[in-house]
Amino acid sequence: MKLIGLVGIATLLGAYDLNVFGLAAKQVLTEFGKPETATGTTIAFMRLGVFGALILCLMADVIGRRKLLLFTILGMALSTLATAFAPNYEAFVAAQFMVRVFGYTEDMLCIVVIAEEFEERTRGWAISTLGALSALGGGVAVIVFAMVSFLPGEWRAIYVIGAVPLLLLAWMRRGLPETRRFAEAEAARERKRTIADTWRPLATLLSRYPGRVALVIAMVVPFAVGAASTLALMPTFLQNYHHFSPGAVGASILGTGIVGMFLAMWVGRHSDSIGRKPITAIWLAVTIAAFIVMYTTGSTPLLVLAILFGVFGLVAVGIQIEAIGAELFPTESRATAAAIRFIFQILAGGLGLYLHGAVLAPQHGFADAILLLMIPMPLALLPLFFIPETAGRSLEETSAQ
Repeated sequence: MKLIGLVGIATLLGAYDLNVFGLAAKQVLTEFGKPETATGTTIAFMRLGVFGALILCLMADVIGRRKLLLFTILGMALSTLATAFAPNYEAFVAAQFMVRVFGYTEDMLCIVVIAEEFEERTRGWAISTLGALSALGGGVAVIVFAMVSFLPGEWRAIYVIGAVPLLLLAWMRRGLPETRRFAEAEAARERKRTIADTWRPLATLLSRYPGRVALVIAMVVPFAVGAASTLALMPTFLQNYHHFSPGAVGASILGTGIVGMFLAMWVGRHSDSIGRKPITAIWLAVTIAAFIVMYTTGSTPLLVLAILFGVFGLVAVGIQIEAIGAELFPTESRATAAAIRFIFQILAGGLGLYLHGAVLAPQHGFADAILLLMIPMPLALLPLFFIPETAGRSLEETSAQ
């Protein structure tokens, strides 16, 4: 439980950090003289930080999970603090780019650490607990955002509030141990690897598991193209097209986060018993249906219900994809595999956001552009027919060639 605490708090704070701009985009862009249609392209540029995260994750398979987790939490804290004092739009984007370099690495490594430390009976539950804490982090961001008009410095104060606990967590993590599986793999290795060996896990992964890597990418890309826009642009949509106040946006998403926190753990336990694949298929269908309703309905009760099922559905599907992506590959390349999956997820989401702001929204309107980007999402189901079920099996069994 101490391990879940140390990585889970980081997941919570990371979710807070990565959700803030989606909530406060209207206020941030207005201050810097940018239009609302710049929301998607701004997030897309920030997401390019995933390339830096890829390099760090490659290093995690060489020098260990612990050292990287200590480095990334401190980096995320300092770059979040820099965001609060950004003097212009370019400096803001640069600081948020670095937040994502460190934050994305944290996300990937936290899943890897949990997968390596928990056995097959509870692995899905443990990974889902991280998802629940992520939902809670989004809820905390919503609470703080609801007070944005009353905080000194307004949106800038939100980032200061996010940086302080990250600095505290960096100090608390100094006693975090290395994962058992990584330590055992290193002890069995004839020659200790160094930074110069960073490329080796990637070469091993692509030579031994090319089919599995391709299937995970094929599952992630169509899902992420639609998911990124539906979620990141939702606060702007609610404020501009349903005239929600920041407080009303906060209340809607907060309720979703609280319910989703408990549902995530429930779904995780069921995925351990009935399998990752059926849970993924069920909740992907629910998610798509919910967001179609959300971006087309004029009924406020239906809108709130759609937010609940849509946002939680994205969390549930994302958790299953992360679990499958961690369980299919061996310890020596697990962080590298997570990085490859994540980089395609972020790039696909960034492409969707870019297409929304630069191509589709100007021609079809804000909401219709999001619906168009959801069209590829069902294609994520096809790779599930070829991916082996990983629930209820040890990592050594699931990653066997």
